[in-house]
Amino acid sequence: MVTDELVQRAQQGDREAIEELFRREWPAVYRQISRAVPNPAEAQDLTQEVFIRALKGLDRYQPTGAPFRAYLHAIARNLVRERQRRQRMRLIALEQAGDLAGPVTPEEQVLDAFASADLLRALAALPPDYQTVIRLRLLEGRSTAEVAALMNRTPGAVRVLQYRALAMLRSLLREGARP
Repeated sequence: MVTDELVQRAQQGDREAIEELFRREWPAVYRQISRAVPNPAEAQDLTQEVFIRALKGLDRYQPTGAPFRAYLHAIARNLVRERQRRQRMRLIALEQAGDLAGPVTPEEQVLDAFASADLLRALAALPPDYQTVIRLRLLEGRSTAEVAALMNRTPGAVRVLQYRALAMLRSLLREGARP
């Protein structure tokens, strides 16, 4: 079936057409995002967000001669830019906070680098759901309700997941600190 037909059927609410469109386009969108986002779990999350946004805006989509795939890639490009902008802002805030702390000795810089590397290794060792809840709640600062909606869970389940994720992260960091 031609993509334009699928889009028209999807706009009319045909669930099978929506599923077929997403099944066809998912790999290309994921590849695009994974080039900019090296973490596979995060690339998967962003790809999912592209399709959520596309589905929400499907009724407003107007074919302008460009294929539907171009519409999806534009959404993906914007999401990646948003993510990069948020990360830059967080980095700037951290740098400014570090400037307030005063001069850092070379020894402190080395210890900070080791602590950061340990934290990244521990985060990578967490199950994907734990990584996602930590990223959304703590790094992106999203509310429990937002995370619940994104993860298809109740707010209570998100709080429990966050608690367990932090407990496991703490445990992994302690294990890494042992001689």
